[in-house]
Amino acid sequence: MKEIKEWLLVTGGSRGIGEALVRHLAQTYNIVFTWKHEKEQAETLERDCLNQPGKVEGFCCDGTSGESVNQLAVQLLADRGAPFGIIHNAGITRDSLHIHQTPEDWALVVNTNLNAIFNWNQYILPAMMTQGRGTIILMSSISAVKGNVGQVAYSATKAAMTGITRSLALEVARFGIRVNCLLPGVIETEMVQKLSAGERKTLRSNIPLRRFGQPAEIAQVADFLLSDASSYITGQNIIIDGGLTA
Repeated sequence: MKEIKEWLLVTGGSRGIGEALVRHLAQTYNIVFTWKHEKEQAETLERDCLNQPGKVEGFCCDGTSGESVNQLAVQLLADRGAPFGIIHNAGITRDSLHIHQTPEDWALVVNTNLNAIFNWNQYILPAMMTQGRGTIILMSSISAVKGNVGQVAYSATKAAMTGITRSLALEVARFGIRVNCLLPGVIETEMVQKLSAGERKTLRSNIPLRRFGQPAEIAQVADFLLSDASSYITGQNIIIDGGLTA
């Protein structure tokens, strides 16, 4: 088996789309993923990936804490050098009508979904620029372009990701780094699985393809954006939603 040297950082990689990213991309890369609360799920994922070509390691890290990110980033860079890519996947919703949303919840959504991207980029991006190549993928949502009741905070952060993608892509292109953003629609994750049969039916009926997306389908597009097959694609926001926003 060919030795894999390239490594990727996947934030929030212990469940949902993040877990699918780790499982799929470990076929090609060594993976470092972060988790915050899901220790058992993270350990299970590590065990499940033992036979993958790439080495998979999870680390507990609060992306909202610059100090926590700094400590882990310094360790990773010292041990592995600059990563080939970063996938900013960690995120939360905290759905609530805007007038009922607490300042604490608003701040938590912004810190988790947005400020954590800044924290990681501050420490990892310079090393990637020195390396002279790499790929950054931001995991946004169709909530960035399609309104949803109760998701003002979530939508604000996901829309911000699309702006970050465009501007950051321009800043780092000369260093051989590409930046793109994925906007998944309704994906078959734990959140969707917890809905009632009636709620799932109603939700599915609004999707032109009449089905929910699978986490693996998002991982496959991420794999494409990391590969040489997408070498001329940067600064783009790619919607993957079964036609929901068509």
